[in-house]
Amino acid sequence: MATPETPRHLISEQPCDLRYVTAPELNLSLWRRRPIETVEREVACLRATDLPDIRCRTSPPTFDEDIGALLSAQGLNPSAFSAWLADLRRLADLFFAVCAGREVSVRLETTDADGCPRFHVDRTYLRLLCTYRGPGTEWLTDEQVDRDAQASGAPNARIVRIGEPCRFLPFWVGILKGDAYPGNAGRGLVHRSPPTAGSGQTRVLFCLDC
Repeated sequence: MATPETPRHLISEQPCDLRYVTAPELNLSLWRRRPIETVEREVACLRATDLPDIRCRTSPPTFDEDIGALLSAQGLNPSAFSAWLADLRRLADLFFAVCAGREVSVRLETTDADGCPRFHVDRTYLRLLCTYRGPGTEWLTDEQVDRDAQASGAPNARIVRIGEPCRFLPFWVGILKGDAYPGNAGRGLVHRSPPTAGSGQTRVLFCLDC
């Protein structure tokens, strides 16, 4: 097991360490990995309007079919994204392994607009995020965040106590523990979508929730 950089966040170069997010002391397990060239080439052709926040329920036996159906429904040919789909399957299997049989939903999104600009905590059990293109999710260490300000609806300038937000790089994979995880109420990872509007960049985001 890799050494946590802070008591609440595990940063690792190994995909197997994602599973440690279930440890009581953690609210983020982050796998820092290199981009995959074949996947980069496939997602480079996606436009901001191609996948307008599409989502569905999924499961281990139906995942491949579910992803293919989401792409087909948007007029995209799944066979043009074989490397990307194989990587999505790999990440999904890592996530299914820590979900303990809970119901899972999948989301794909391409966008050049701002998503959730305010720092917030998910009301979920666990969430996997991977940005394949464009700026990645921004997040705060527990030392940086004023949780009282965040809970009261205060603006970001009051939520961030010190320093600059941390950010996922493209292809990095994070599993975030939300406030709905048993024993984690008020302790979920504080994060937000990165500012994107007007930058000329398109984000390609993959998300799994349970």
